[in-house]
Amino acid sequence: MSVTYKAIDPDSGIRWCVRMVFEGDNYGLNHCLEHDKDEPLIEFYDMDSGAAAIMRNSGDKTEAYLAEEYGQFVSRYYLSSLKFDEILDGKTVTDWSKRGGLNLDGGVDRWSVSSEFMVDAMAAINKEMEERRELQHDYA
Repeated sequence: MSVTYKAIDPDSGIRWCVRMVFEGDNYGLNHCLEHDKDEPLIEFYDMDSGAAAIMRNSGDKTEAYLAEEYGQFVSRYYLSSLKFDEILDGKTVTDWSKRGGLNLDGGVDRWSVSSEFMVDAMAAINKEMEERRELQHDYA
């Protein structure tokens, strides 16, 4: 089951929904695809966009629900893309507090999130992943 983190970016004031998509969860346009990989996907949705407001009033019930629940889809990453920076032949965990945030779509100025937002979002994601590991351990 997917998990969401919703918060306002302190730099831009934009409300964002960050959605974790796990194996077996639906995703994609109108959630018509099923995620079939072990590694989670992390999706970013703009909850304040004009398009999201229009989609909320759509005659398509699925589109209207998804726009109300999440907002307008912006970007999707594998979790590993957000967690690790490559350092020569090894990996190091990304420290979002030392980065300038994340540009989610270079074609739309407003679709960037701040470093502070990413620190908080990744903390929520890491907490969820830890809780899932503990549950799997308990049932193993």
